[in-house]
Amino acid sequence: MSKPLSLGSGLWERLKAVAVVFVRLIHSPSTCEDDTQPSHSRMKQALLPLLFVAALHGQEPAGEPAELLDPIVKAPFVQTEPAPEPQRLEIPPEDIISTKVIFRDGQKITIQKVQPQELEPLPEPAPPRVLTPEEQATRDAARAARVAARGVYRHLMFSCTVYDGEKTMIRWNSQGREPVESFTAWSNVNFHYFNSLGRFKKNDTTYTLMFGIGDTDTAKMASLYARRNAIYAPPVIPALPEDATAEPSFVVTQGNLTPADLEPLVGLHELYKEHHAAMVAEYQRLKVLREQVAAERAANPPDPKPDIIIQHWTIEPKDQPVTNTEGGQAQ
Repeated sequence: MSKPLSLGSGLWERLKAVAVVFVRLIHSPSTCEDDTQPSHSRMKQALLPLLFVAALHGQEPAGEPAELLDPIVKAPFVQTEPAPEPQRLEIPPEDIISTKVIFRDGQKITIQKVQPQELEPLPEPAPPRVLTPEEQATRDAARAARVAARGVYRHLMFSCTVYDGEKTMIRWNSQGREPVESFTAWSNVNFHYFNSLGRFKKNDTTYTLMFGIGDTDTAKMASLYARRNAIYAPPVIPALPEDATAEPSFVVTQGNLTPADLEPLVGLHELYKEHHAAMVAEYQRLKVLREQVAAERAANPPDPKPDIIIQHWTIEPKDQPVTNTEGGQAQ
């Protein structure tokens, strides 16, 4: 059985009020007539699940609000000049021994056997720098200080599906804990808006965010199924507040989450409540840029299959006699 957990002070206050009413109800003497007693019992049964949700809600992690570690708005992309093509080796025609041309999938491949060519020697690599014991100690101390200041580090990996541009189904697992347990939650936040979020901190833990995300349009899916004489059954989305900017919330529908498992989800929704305007604006800006790049690429597509020229020759080992032995190879 799934255990719903949600975020939102408004919902929490309503659940506490329901719990108070329920406690008063079960402890109050029944003054109802026999014919109203079943209704009294049904009311208790209806309120019991809500009290259970309220009790679970109290397990949500507390502590300091989540904080951003990187700016939401990324630095503008600076278009750089393409790197110059490497200088090609010019082979004199008289040095070409044989030529073979192959056409494969619309691509021309030319293979030429040529006379041995003299190539420029490769530059010698720079000698490695050897640190003195004092320099090594200073570097180790600086690294240890950075690790200590960073605190606990966790990598989040989510698989997300946004339904109708509004509700997000989130799937992940108990990374680093055995046995591995799968979790599922629903959020009223469109997780596309976390696209510009790389790192954030909640309490003493720094989180890095990585997720795969896709979209599902339920109306289009229903139409697609109808053309195949089938019925599309959309997922059952739990009740969530309509206004995600005022009350970003999530509900866990699968898994027994610990406070540590809940903490990053709580942190993400705290950040959305605080910075949703900037997150949405940055998502829209990056979306427009991607569309512009795609349009430019479609208007000026690169050559998908350029011609290839392969030139090769045989190099005999130097300063070593060439000896052919039966069953062996030249040494």
